[in-house]
Amino acid sequence: MKLIVVLLLFSVCFYSEAKHFSRCGLVRELRRQGFPEDKMRNWVCLVEAESSRRTDVVGRPSKKDGSRAYGLYQINDRYWCSNTNIPGKGCNVTCKALLTDDITAASTCAKKIFRRQGFKAWTGWVVKCQGPLPDISNC
Repeated sequence: MKLIVVLLLFSVCFYSEAKHFSRCGLVRELRRQGFPEDKMRNWVCLVEAESSRRTDVVGRPSKKDGSRAYGLYQINDRYWCSNTNIPGKGCNVTCKALLTDDITAASTCAKKIFRRQGFKAWTGWVVKCQGPLPDISNC
C-alpha cells in the first residue's frame, strides 16, 4: 500500500500537462521568444490554425509519406525533427522536444523554417490566414 501511495505522489509531482495558451498568453510568449511584432498576427494565426495554441499536438500520419507534425507550430518530422532520442534533421532537434511546455526549441525551429520557406511552409497558414488576421490589440 505504501508503494502505491509513493508511486502516486511521484507521478503527480512529475506529471506535466500540456500547455494550452490563451491568445494573449501566446502573444506574450512569442514576444519573449523574439518573434517580430510586424508578423505577430501571422504567427498567432498560424499557431491557432495548426495546433489551437496547444503544445502537445501530434498530427495524424500523412497519407502521402507517413510523416507527422509536432507541437505548437506543427513541425514536420520528414524534414525538421528526429523521431529518435538523438537530435537531428533540419532543426537538429528531437520531435519530442517540440512537445514540451517550454517552446524555445519549437520557436527556434519555426523561425528557421520561416527563414527558408516563409509562412507558406504551413498548410494551416495557407488555408486560414490569407484573410483577416486575429485581433491582438488588447494583448
